[in-house]
Amino acid sequence: MATARFLDPSSVPLKRNGGSNIWATLAQLTQVIIVVVVLSGLSLLFWPVIQKTHQYQAEQAALEKNIEAALDQQRQIRIETEHMKSDPAYVEHIARDRLNMGKEGEQIVRFPPYQPTPPASKTVRPTPENDTDP
Repeated sequence: MATARFLDPSSVPLKRNGGSNIWATLAQLTQVIIVVVVLSGLSLLFWPVIQKTHQYQAEQAALEKNIEAALDQQRQIRIETEHMKSDPAYVEHIARDRLNMGKEGEQIVRFPPYQPTPPASKTVRPTPENDTDP
């Protein structure tokens, strides 16, 4: 007796007169359903992992943006440090503006920052009417 493979359509008997084998068709349909169910089960098992991966990628993009901002700030600080080391006029400017320092004999006057006032709303006054008729 020959060994039959699991759900092998050729090993299923009962061919009909029309030449179609209903059991072979059902065996193929069963195989397709089993494959779909297994793939669906695997996708459900890996769905949380896929979501976590997307979350990590979003976090990584945010962190890379933060790193780029920090590197830009570091470049600005290095440029300012170089200016302070090599440019006495820049040091004087910083001392006057940020530290409120001045030369001997100077008086420092500070004004509050300019704050624009909103435009005044125009009020419409009714025109006086003559109560006297001609």
